[in-house]
Amino acid sequence: MNRQRAIEIEARWHAFRALTPYFGRVVTARFIQKTHEVIPALPRIHHLIEGIYKPKDATYALSIASMLKNPYTDRIAYRPDRSWYFHYSPKSGSLDSAVNQSLFNCKRDGEPVLVLKQLSDKYQKQGVTYKILGLGLLEDFDVSERLFQISEVTIEQFQQRVDPETILSDDLIETALQLESLEAWSPFVAKERAVYRVSKSKRDTAFRNIILRNYHRTCAVTGTKFSYGNIVEAQAAHIIGKEANGTDDPRNGLALNHTAHWAFDQGLFTVSDQYEILVHPKAKSASESLFPIIERDGKTIALPDELSIYPHPEALQWHRQEIFGKFCDSVS
Repeated sequence: MNRQRAIEIEARWHAFRALTPYFGRVVTARFIQKTHEVIPALPRIHHLIEGIYKPKDATYALSIASMLKNPYTDRIAYRPDRSWYFHYSPKSGSLDSAVNQSLFNCKRDGEPVLVLKQLSDKYQKQGVTYKILGLGLLEDFDVSERLFQISEVTIEQFQQRVDPETILSDDLIETALQLESLEAWSPFVAKERAVYRVSKSKRDTAFRNIILRNYHRTCAVTGTKFSYGNIVEAQAAHIIGKEANGTDDPRNGLALNHTAHWAFDQGLFTVSDQYEILVHPKAKSASESLFPIIERDGKTIALPDELSIYPHPEALQWHRQEIFGKFCDSVS
């Protein structure tokens, strides 16, 4: 490998490492086009002019974007191990164009690209947004269908590339949990995954940060909020509880204030598949005063801005059956 290419690869991985806190998160078009405003050493992730972004004079594409409106057949699917893979079309026209060749160069040399998926456009309330899916490795190109197959670079694989001496560095734990929400759903802890081999306290902190961010530090049931710096009243509640080996996937979480968290864990209320609050009939006959949960019966909970991190229906069903459905068992 010549020196210029080695320098380019090193710069790419510095960029990828700087971006890891944003893997699995929704960002604005401005963040993507003017990344230097947040990460000074990185001018931009993508220019958003066309799907493939190859920086000037670069050998490799840095990123690809799947747009809401495009003439291609981009699609995402999952492997048995839950990781995603992506079918992605090259730019129309000659495969020998510099932009298309930058993807073939990635495939040839095993260099990943950053994968972006557009979620909304300028006509929607939130404006133009993209989800950063993380890194993808170009494994194959189907000539007849004119499609690349791009496979997820798991956080374990990423860790091995940037820091092979450790299992999973502290700052990647939150990223690993964020990325779980992009993968096929699994309700319980996958003990073989590196993120579940780190200390429980570190995982708890990462899970709390993600859930409180997704719900804007606000209780999803009562709408109450108190946030002053690091002092936050809301808590990150597992839907399938930790004592039942529930996953730390963000789709297994809700932001609840102290009272709502206690009531949810007791089974006083649950949440329907339509995200409506269901208060247990027995709880309605309890002696209570200034207890806000009862009056929330039938109301819809507040939800994250992005659909892919909504509470998972299987997690809600588990809570209805295993906690809410057994509330009477604990009442004498």
